Amino acid sequence: MFARLCQLLAKPVRTFEKDKIVNKKPSLRAICAFLSVRVSCLVVIPLLSFLEANTATFGAEWRDRRDNYTDWAIYRGDKKANQYSDLAQINAGNVHRLEVAWEYHHGDPNGPSMYSNPIIVDGLLYFTTPRVNAVALNAATGEEVWVFESSKYEKNNREFRGRNRGVVYWEDVNGKSRRIFNFVKDRVYAIDARSGALIESFGEGGFIDLRQNLPVDPAKASIEVTTPGIVYGKFLIVGSRVPEGNNSTPGDIRAYDAETGEFKWIFHTIPLAGEFGFDTWEWVEGEIYGGANPWGGFSLDEVRGWVFCATGSAAGDFIYGGSRKGMNLFSSCVLALDATTGKLQWHYQTVHHDIFDYDNPPAPILATIQSGGKSRDVAVQFTKMGLTFVLDRETGEPVFPVEERPVSASKVPGEEAWPTQPFPLKPPPLVRLSVHEADLTNITPESHASALEQFRRYQTGFLYTPASIQGTITLPGHQGGVEWGGGAFDPSTSVVYVNANEAPTISRLQPLADDVGAAATPIQRGSRIYNTTCIFCHGFNRQGNPPLYPPLTNLQKTAEEIRAILMGGRGIMPAFTQFTDEQVNEVIAYLKSEAEEAELVSQVPQGEAIKSIPRYAQIAPFFVDPYDVPAISPPWGTLNAIDLDKGEILWKVPLGEYPHLAAKGIRNTGAKNFGGPVLTAGGVIFIAATPDEKIRAFDKYSGRVLWEHQLPAGGYATPSVYMVKGRQYVVIAAGGGGKLGTKHGDSIIAFALPDSEIGKR
Repeated sequence: MFARLCQLLAKPVRTFEKDKIVNKKPSLRAICAFLSVRVSCLVVIPLLSFLEANTATFGAEWRDRRDNYTDWAIYRGDKKANQYSDLAQINAGNVHRLEVAWEYHHGDPNGPSMYSNPIIVDGLLYFTTPRVNAVALNAATGEEVWVFESSKYEKNNREFRGRNRGVVYWEDVNGKSRRIFNFVKDRVYAIDARSGALIESFGEGGFIDLRQNLPVDPAKASIEVTTPGIVYGKFLIVGSRVPEGNNSTPGDIRAYDAETGEFKWIFHTIPLAGEFGFDTWEWVEGEIYGGANPWGGFSLDEVRGWVFCATGSAAGDFIYGGSRKGMNLFSSCVLALDATTGKLQWHYQTVHHDIFDYDNPPAPILATIQSGGKSRDVAVQFTKMGLTFVLDRETGEPVFPVEERPVSASKVPGEEAWPTQPFPLKPPPLVRLSVHEADLTNITPESHASALEQFRRYQTGFLYTPASIQGTITLPGHQGGVEWGGGAFDPSTSVVYVNANEAPTISRLQPLADDVGAAATPIQRGSRIYNTTCIFCHGFNRQGNPPLYPPLTNLQKTAEEIRAILMGGRGIMPAFTQFTDEQVNEVIAYLKSEAEEAELVSQVPQGEAIKSIPRYAQIAPFFVDPYDVPAISPPWGTLNAIDLDKGEILWKVPLGEYPHLAAKGIRNTGAKNFGGPVLTAGGVIFIAATPDEKIRAFDKYSGRVLWEHQLPAGGYATPSVYMVKGRQYVVIAAGGGGKLGTKHGDSIIAFALPDSEIGKR
């Protein structure tokens, strides 16, 4: 038998990839299948443990012992992004008895929100704060073990505040080197997992500078990592958030040596000349192309050795793409890459020439379903459109039929919308895809009157109707569909549970002068920079988009304070390090002025204007009523159960409420929500995510609420589930703030059953 095992280890397996025969070494899964029918478990288990500890010797793929359904040592629970725990001490029959086991305060409740999904390793719980400090707690008691303050290692002790969804744990094959990777803006720090000390041998002085190793000048690169990377063996794979306007940065995917920090490979999400996909763009000389970034993180198939991700839309521009005509690979794509080389295995584009901000927020869920009576590995991609793409994991081909449907052309000069878009026939859309008069809100008479007046003022259309100069109401909107929280997959039933939003948007393009000209004033040039970079968030004429984006009129800040924010970022606002000193001065001049945009445009020296691609200020406020809630009928936020075997929605229930409406007796409306669900083997779905600042437990079979708890601040994060010393916990970061604009908090809260309840089991 051992001789046969050696032959199995040494003999390559012939498989088909991209219509070619290739040789692969056998996986440990194949070895296990061979052994299990020949020898007892007493032999199999020790032998497999030996093989897994010696993968370099035997040539089998790396297997991470933490990649399981029990530990929650990985962002989203496991590398397949299943957000599932096989723990069942807490179940549908006793979840109503949950109580607060411990609460930790990090002491900085000034925002931005905490999106961190804590990970738990060897009894320690790790998360990140609004200052993007890494913190380790005793997972059973919430007692602080160590805090890594990243500002100590920044130039001039500069403090960075930003959104961050967590950290990555890595250990070498011997388990001697155990480290936490903390992603702070454009740096990756390596920290000793037990002591919190900086590992200075990693990278350059303890960190990787992510502005390096890109096809752009590092001084002009604007990078921020908001979602943790993922590890495969010794490869640390990293994505990023980049600006969405002009002067953006490519959203390329990179890998580094997890032990040394050495750069290993890069995949260009905006193809370079000579690379596949380059001819899907109409390149314009002098334009800067960025975006197409996997800001929602990664999932990983350790058997295949492939890393999966989904990219956002390309930049420059947000809801206009006149400078980047074409299909635009690899914008808004699902990607499968070889985790050791970065080589593209397959791609699937969910939106062609994305001029809607319909990027793919979460990394795909890697699942195994029953299709045609057989097991089939799939990658499940949720989208802002509320559409679900179920793709064969080996080939990227859709499992259910997908139609290329004709869509509306753009009537805006300079734009060329792609004539068709992919539309999956199964599963059904999770949200409405257009707004009709019958869809308008009736929660109060004044709400309906406001909605009707706006509805008649603007254009409307189906999901893929482009922005217009008049303004176009589209649904589900650029904060609609499924956001970065992703879904929770049940491996025993092939059902996935996912929350979704309906947040209709008014997409409008305001024509700008062709060019402000060399003779323009600093205020005029600053206005131009604002209108092509900042207007998406802070609105036309600096009027803002409250509550998330404040107006920038009558700023009570000094020029130096504004400069510090522009160059360092703050909260959800990225840093604009790509601006020159002169451009920063021009933006400050505009922000400190009281000039209106119409006045500035009329003063542009037209004789010097450069006739080129038409330019537009891109304005996209939400379609809301006087109560600042969606101006369509509820529900505005839902929790959904989808049978992936059949491609059917099993149930849909409202998720959350708005407290100011509930006070008026307007209940069960559902609400915009940010943060994902988790599922347990006890039949319970846990999710927070809502502006009523509650965490809830739902029955997985019916969607019925089994338990809810009022948090001290909104839990705009994904919970984690783990067990320590025989007690199961559910933990949530309650940081408030975020895109819902509720009050900030500083709590990490863990829930568990009372000791008396645990003793009954």
